[in-house]
Amino acid sequence: MQSRTSDFFNLRLPYSELSDASDFWKAVGGKDEAVIENWLYRPDKLESVEPPKKWMIRKKTFRNFSFSKTQLSQLEFSNCTFESCLFIGSVIFSCRFNDCQFINCNFYRAQFENCFIDPRSFSRCLNPSSHANIGVGLYQELLQNSRQQAQPEFTSESQYQFRRWKRYLGWDEIRNSDTSLLMSLPRIGMLFMAWLFEKTTGSGTRFINLAVTSAFMILALTIINYSCRSAFGLMLGDEPVQSVAEAFYFSTIVVTTLGFGDITPRSDLGRIVVSFQAILGFTTFALLVSMAFRRMAN
Repeated sequence: MQSRTSDFFNLRLPYSELSDASDFWKAVGGKDEAVIENWLYRPDKLESVEPPKKWMIRKKTFRNFSFSKTQLSQLEFSNCTFESCLFIGSVIFSCRFNDCQFINCNFYRAQFENCFIDPRSFSRCLNPSSHANIGVGLYQELLQNSRQQAQPEFTSESQYQFRRWKRYLGWDEIRNSDTSLLMSLPRIGMLFMAWLFEKTTGSGTRFINLAVTSAFMILALTIINYSCRSAFGLMLGDEPVQSVAEAFYFSTIVVTTLGFGDITPRSDLGRIVVSFQAILGFTTFALLVSMAFRRMAN
């Protein structure tokens, strides 16, 4: 990853300039899997040769290449890689990026409109410790674009990454702030909760995170309920709970709030703890329903 902010906003020397769109098309023409590097594209527009047909650029690697302050429109990049490229202030309009990767690229104040682009293409694009503000802006643009284009899978990923990079930005602001640690504690607590929410539920966007969390939750409650069955006064009818299977059954019923009532806590401690377990289960499954509803709405 780029480590120096100043380098991240400039091309590495030496580089040459492309002063006309025809020069660009000559550079990307020819055989596939070519490397186009050390160029600054000077014109303010780069668009399809035959609009509104999208012009295909296939299997090219752009390295140390600047598209800054350029409007890219009606282009289709397929299996392309962008390494250490600049898109500062670029407007990317009505373009497609199929199976592309962006590595160490600067999208400061770039805009996306009417595009097809997978937000996972940017997984190696930015450094969280030094480019958090750029990441927030990038994923906000990707989120708006995917919503406008009705791309639910891309919307979920963009939303997850947007919240993630907002958390990175929050930590960055705390590190660079003159505020005392004591005064920062409330915000640190909020960022910790955001991190916990991200890991356990995927920030409310990833079913797999919530499924794994739910499985671990039921397992943990089973261990707690079995280990503390006497203190909780867990009774199956007139007999105390004896087996792990009974504790697992009881934990599952409580978490899913079904409440069959065949196993019940008889002590005050048991009633209090089990009540909190039911609230935890209700909250978890309410979140699951909310995620499912948003998916269907999208």
